[in-house]
Amino acid sequence: MRAAPATTRPLHIAILDYRDICHPEAGGAEVYIYEIFRRIADLGHRVTWISARDAGAAAEDRRGNLRMLRVGNKMTANFTSAREALRLAQREPVDLFIENLCKIPFFLPLYTQAPVLPIVLHLFGETVFREVNPLLASYVWMYERFIPRVYRDKPFVALSDSTAADLRKRGVRMRWVDVVPPGLDLDQFRAAGDGGTARPPLVVYVGRLKRYKQIDIALEAFARVHREQPQARMAVLGKGDDRERLESIARQRGISEVVEFRGFVSEAEKLDWMRRARVVVYPSPKEGWGISTTEAAACGTPVIARNSPGLRDAVLNGRTGFLVPHEDIDAWAAPMSRLLRDDTVFAELSAGAIAWAREFDWDVRASQMWALVERAVAEARAAARPEDNHGNR
Repeated sequence: MRAAPATTRPLHIAILDYRDICHPEAGGAEVYIYEIFRRIADLGHRVTWISARDAGAAAEDRRGNLRMLRVGNKMTANFTSAREALRLAQREPVDLFIENLCKIPFFLPLYTQAPVLPIVLHLFGETVFREVNPLLASYVWMYERFIPRVYRDKPFVALSDSTAADLRKRGVRMRWVDVVPPGLDLDQFRAAGDGGTARPPLVVYVGRLKRYKQIDIALEAFARVHREQPQARMAVLGKGDDRERLESIARQRGISEVVEFRGFVSEAEKLDWMRRARVVVYPSPKEGWGISTTEAAACGTPVIARNSPGLRDAVLNGRTGFLVPHEDIDAWAAPMSRLLRDDTVFAELSAGAIAWAREFDWDVRASQMWALVERAVAEARAAARPEDNHGNR
C-alpha cells in the first residue's frame, strides 16, 4: 500500500457508534474503537465519539482526550447519531467520519460529501434471526442489504480477513480495504507463573449472554464431559438476556451445581478466571474476531471455538486451541475432555497461545489505523481539488 502524505495539522475525527466505552453493554467493538482512537487523540487530534445515550448517562463528557456526545437511544441511534454528526460538522468542521458498522448502518454517505471511513468488525447477516424477533431481525437484515449501494467506492477497514471476505461476498465495491486486527494489553493479559499444568479442570466462557452466540452448545458438551470427569467445573462470565434460558438448560442437564453463572465481572476477576481455566470456549457462529479468545491466549489458556468467520482468524487450530464444526456436540466434547485431562496437550497449546498473543499490540494497531485515516483524508482532499490532478497550481 502506498503511504498517503502526512497531514500538516491536527484532524477532527467523528466516530459514530451505537455505544461508547462507558455504556454498560459495551463490548469488544467498543474496546476496539476506544483503544485505537484514544491513542490517536493522545497524539493531539480531536476525536468525538457519538453514540446512543443510556439512562443516567451525561449528554456530553470526556474519557481522557476522547469527547463523548450521546443522543437518542439504542432504538433510534442510527437516526439520532447521524443527525448529531451532521450538526457537529456545521459547528466544528470534521475532517473524517468513522462509522462503526457493527449494528444497523448510519448511512452517512447519503447525507454528507465529507469523507467517510467505515470500520466493520462483523455484520450479522442471517444470524440476527437467531437473536431477535423476526420483525426486528428483518429490519436489521434489510438495512445491511443497502450497504453495497450506499458505501460504494468508499474505503473500508475490516477487523479480520473473514470480515473483508464477507464484504466482498455481499458485493460491496470498495475503493480499498485494509485489515486491522485487535490489539491487547500484554502487561495485563499474561499467564500466571506456575506454567499452568496445576490448573483445575475448569471450562470458562467469557462474553455477552445472547442467544445468537449459542452458548448452549458449550453447555451441552460440558454436560457430556462432566459425566466422564465429575471433578470438572464450568464458569459462565457475562450478562445478557439469554441467561435464564441457559440456566434452565444447565438444570435440565443436571449440571447446575457445577456451572456457575457469574454475571458481569471486573477486568481483574476476568483475568483471574482466564488464568485458572484449562480451556476457554467460544461457540458463536459469527464474530468479527472474538477478543476474549486472544485475551485467553495471552493468559496461556487454549481456546475451543467454532470454525466460523472471525474466530478462525483468532484461533489457530492445533496451535492455540481447536476449531470445531458447527453444532456437533461430540466435536466440542472431545477436545474439551482432552484439554481437561491431558497435561501434555494443554502445555503445548498453552505455549503456542502465548507466542501467538505476543503479536497483538494496541500501539501497533493504532499506528496502522492512523495511516489509513491519513490516507482517507488525503484522498478526499485530492478529490476535492481536481485541478491538482492536471498539474494546475
